[in-house]
Amino acid sequence: MTIDFVPTVTAGAITREAVQQLLEEYRSAYDRSDQAYFDLFAPDATFFILSSPTRIDSREEFQRVFTLAAGTARRSQLLSPEIRILGDTALVSLHCRVALGEEQQYLRETLVVTRGARGDLRIAHLHVSPQDMPSVPDSPERAVEEISVIEERTATTASTVGTPK
Repeated sequence: MTIDFVPTVTAGAITREAVQQLLEEYRSAYDRSDQAYFDLFAPDATFFILSSPTRIDSREEFQRVFTLAAGTARRSQLLSPEIRILGDTALVSLHCRVALGEEQQYLRETLVVTRGARGDLRIAHLHVSPQDMPSVPDSPERAVEEISVIEERTATTASTVGTPK
């Protein structure tokens, strides 16, 4: 007796395309300072954000702490999102660039996405941390010295071993 196993997609399965659509709604509502931004989170979502020293344990509390000021010129870009589908949950990690007027801020974000009670996708957890942009020193003082040492070692090695013909 042979039993054929046919995998089926359950109502809880989440697709990459659905998560990408949620991310676009998330970015767009944030840029517009729209109430729809908060509606993307589950009522019992948890948050670690820059403006709070402790975990926030509900969408309602998050909305009190994190206000989106209407009329703020805001542009954001979600960069290099990685979406990992884990059955009925998705884990999303990304870099975010936010421009507020002339200032830019670089962030790292992690979102846990699940299905809400009505089957729509909701963000169950958001973790935001700052990302410092790497800087390169203008002219390190020892750079010339390091180059000289490398040139000397190369010349010594070439004279010892010879050069290829």
